[in-house]
Amino acid sequence: MNSQYKTSKNKAKIVQFSDEKKSLPDGSKVIYAESENKIVVFHKIPFEKNMSYVFDRKTAAVKVNGKIGSDLDKKRMLELGDYFLNNAKDEELITIDVNLKENT
Repeated sequence: MNSQYKTSKNKAKIVQFSDEKKSLPDGSKVIYAESENKIVVFHKIPFEKNMSYVFDRKTAAVKVNGKIGSDLDKKRMLELGDYFLNNAKDEELITIDVNLKENT
């Protein structure tokens, strides 16, 4: 991801289209989020099951819809991120900064 989306400790960034009606050329929607520990890509495909990919930066493991994923799933997650960024203009996106709750 572009350096403008880098996160600091106890913070997360969420990147998505600013217009909720906007979609990618294939009609799908992608939401990208990242924190210091994880990267999440949520993919909503019309008339199909939504897909969520969660990549753990420390272990390099990926989960897809809550289940352990494979190297092919990691590749698909990267392809989705590329597809999203290659088909979205910066002015169409909104970045939301989130403060994460600290573990006590």
